[in-house]
Amino acid sequence: MRAVFINHCHPKIEHVCGVRAGRFAETMVANGHKVVLITQSLDGEDDSFPPEELVERLTTHNWLRPFQISCQPRGSFAAVHARKGKIVPGLRQLVILWSFLRYGGMFPDWQTSVSLYLAPLTKEFHPDVVWGTFGNTDTWRLCQQLAISSKCPWVGDFKDNWLTFIPTGLKTIVANYFKDLSRMTVFSNSHYEQANITFPSIQKHVLYSGVDMLEHTSLVKNSQMLTLMLTGSIYNQDTLSSLLYAINKWTQSGINKNVLFRYAGNDGNIVQACAKHVGYEVKIDGFLQVKNLQHLQSSVDVNLYIYNPRCLLHYKTLELISRGRPVIAFPGETTETRLLAENAGCKLIPCNGPEDVVKALDMIIDAPAPPNQVSRLENFSWESRAKILETVLKQAISKQLQSS
Repeated sequence: MRAVFINHCHPKIEHVCGVRAGRFAETMVANGHKVVLITQSLDGEDDSFPPEELVERLTTHNWLRPFQISCQPRGSFAAVHARKGKIVPGLRQLVILWSFLRYGGMFPDWQTSVSLYLAPLTKEFHPDVVWGTFGNTDTWRLCQQLAISSKCPWVGDFKDNWLTFIPTGLKTIVANYFKDLSRMTVFSNSHYEQANITFPSIQKHVLYSGVDMLEHTSLVKNSQMLTLMLTGSIYNQDTLSSLLYAINKWTQSGINKNVLFRYAGNDGNIVQACAKHVGYEVKIDGFLQVKNLQHLQSSVDVNLYIYNPRCLLHYKTLELISRGRPVIAFPGETTETRLLAENAGCKLIPCNGPEDVVKALDMIIDAPAPPNQVSRLENFSWESRAKILETVLKQAISKQLQSS
C-alpha cells in the first residue's frame, strides 16, 4: 500500500499532537507499506526541502522509514494574525469566518506551502489512499485536494473535539465541505458519538492510539516516601490547586505520610506557582523524552493527571494505564476510560473532589496494586492498533476500486 498521511504537527514536536500520525506512519512502514508523512516543519529546526527535489528524494528514499515532507508556512494571511491574537475582537471573528469559508481552515499559510508538493506527489508516488488527522480542518482540506488529484480515496481521522474547535455557526457548514470522505477513524467511542452529529452518513471505526510497550514493569521500592507523578497539561489552575490541596490534606492526616510530588509536562511554571505553600516536596521534571518519561511513570507509587472533558479521551491516560501503577484522574473520568483501565488490569481511580483524593491515597497505601499483566496490554500496542488502521485503509481502497 502507498499511503500519504497528513498531520499538522511534526512527529518530533514536544507535544502530543505529533504522536498519533507519526507513530502510525512508522508502524505501517514496519508492516511493509510505503508511507509519506506531511507535516509542518519544526520551529527552529527546519528539515524542509524544495518541491523540485521531491522526485529525486522519493527515488532514493529508504522505505524502511516514512518519507517525511516538512513544510514551512508561507504567505501573508490575516488568519495568521488572528491566530496570534493580534486583531481586535469583532474584526478577529470576521477574519476567522472568512478564513474558514475561503480556505477551509485557519492555517492557509501552511496549506499554501503543502500544496506545492501535491502535484509531484500525485505524479511520482501514486498514492493508493490518503489519511489525515483532524487537529485542524486544514489537514482535511489538503487530504481532499491530494485525493482528487490522485483519484484515490481519503480517510479522515477524528482525533479532536469538533464541537470545541470549530466556531459556532460553522460546524455544519465546514463539515459539509468534506462529504467526499470515504470513511473515518475516530479516537474513541466519545469521538464516535460526536462525529455522528456532524457526519451521520460516514462510516466510522474506533481507532485508539497505541502506546510504547515497556520490556518490563519497574517495581516500586519500599520507602517512607510516597512518590506521586502528575503528567501532562494542567488546563485549569484552580483544578490543580484543588488537587495539591487534597494531597496536602492527606499528608496531614496521619504520621509518616510523606510525599514527593513530581510533574512532567510543559506547565511547570504553573505547578511551581500553585505549589508554593504545600507541605511536601515538589520536583518539576519538565518535558521529558519518551523513554525517560516511561521509566518514571512505571516506577512511581501513583500516577495522576488532570481530566479535561473537552478532550473526550486523553492520550496520556492510555499511556498511564500501560505503566503498571495505580492512576488517579482528577476531577473524574468517563465510563469509557474506566472500562479501558479495567480491561487492562489497571487500578484507575476517578476522584471528583479533594476528599476522594484523600480516600484514594489511603486505599492505595492499604492495598498496593500488582504490576499490570503484559498479556492484558497487548491490544494497547502501536502494532495492534495499526492493524485496525490498515484494515480501514484497505477497505477505503477496495470501495474506490469497486465504484470505478
